[in-house]
Amino acid sequence: MDTAKKVMIIGHKNPDTDSICSAIGLAEIKNKIGDGNVYVPMRAGNISSETQFVLDHFSVKAPELLEDIGTQVKNMESA
Repeated sequence: MDTAKKVMIIGHKNPDTDSICSAIGLAEIKNKIGDGNVYVPMRAGNISSETQFVLDHFSVKAPELLEDIGTQVKNMESA
């Protein structure tokens, strides 16, 4: 029996509005598709005031900070 894996989705080290919103959107879509994993939007750096304004405007919670990132090629998806 397969067990659900927690998959963290991030943008890049210096997150801007696009990467934060992309992580949130991709996690939401992947969770709705329902492949058995749990996708969680995360961020790899501080949120700018511009990005915080956008999140506040749309009442979206900022992704949690992931401080220690050790990606592997097998963890990356190609477009």
